[in-house]
Amino acid sequence: MASGKDLSKCFTGTHEVQECLEGQGEVDLHTHLANCKKNPGHKNFVPVNQLSLEHFLGYRDNDVYDLTKVLADQTVRIAVKLTSPDRPEFVPGTKEPYPCYNTRGQNSLRTGTGKVERVTKYTEGMDGYRTCPCPECDHSDTPSNVWWEVSVWTSTHVVFDDSEARQSSCRLWFDDDKSPVVKIYGWEVGESDTEEDVCSLYCVTHDVDVGGKLEEMEWRFYGLCKKVEDKYKSRRDVVKLTIIVSHPHGCSKQVSVGHWVDRQAGRDMTRYTYTTATCPGSSGAMVYRLGWGWGSDHPHSGANSGGLNYSGVWWELDL
Repeated sequence: MASGKDLSKCFTGTHEVQECLEGQGEVDLHTHLANCKKNPGHKNFVPVNQLSLEHFLGYRDNDVYDLTKVLADQTVRIAVKLTSPDRPEFVPGTKEPYPCYNTRGQNSLRTGTGKVERVTKYTEGMDGYRTCPCPECDHSDTPSNVWWEVSVWTSTHVVFDDSEARQSSCRLWFDDDKSPVVKIYGWEVGESDTEEDVCSLYCVTHDVDVGGKLEEMEWRFYGLCKKVEDKYKSRRDVVKLTIIVSHPHGCSKQVSVGHWVDRQAGRDMTRYTYTTATCPGSSGAMVYRLGWGWGSDHPHSGANSGGLNYSGVWWELDL
């Protein structure tokens, strides 16, 4: 049976970070949105604030709708301002060019998507405790004594290593252009695998309202995910409904719905192709398949030459 490393070679194509022109920064993102060649007009994307039961391809289920809404609340826009000099030239095991290799060592903006996966509150007296390491506290004589570590699940090609993590931020609740700017700041990379294209970006915040809200969302997502899994588990390989919430072109949050087409499996790990719409900027978004549990969190990786999108490689213990 194929290993997770072998699965990483099953699908290759174009990765979907959104790179900005040098020196342009976020002002360049709406230009990319307007000039998109993959999905002109973005007809298969639904702004999260306009989502309704009509958008789920016949599955008019309030639980699926509620789960998608809380998934959207946990979805973040990742912005990275540095390209690590240690990025490889090729996708491991292939001759496919690795994303952003040509800009390594440069300060240039790119965006992707991630999902808040785990939230941990730190207070004085905890083992290994330290004061808040966010950029503000790091330069303060009175750093916050209470803070939250937020693990954001994404793709390795979005945030490659610690040097990139420290030059990254995640914008929360970016639902439309009028949304207030709320950010958490990258600290370090945790679990990461270049071949499987999965990565945990650890972020920090000492904002009490933000930390508390993220904790509440985490448990709400777990509960809804289990409820929907129990309802659809017996039919998931027939239904194949696949939902992605992402930030196309680094702009406001969008929902797309389609179906998964193929699953490559090996040693409790899988990789998927699917019809669910994505664009540059969607890399790292969670690929939710109806009826699967919360631990099966495959991040979106790219698009192949056959017109299908594909995920990173991740565990799936309940095949």
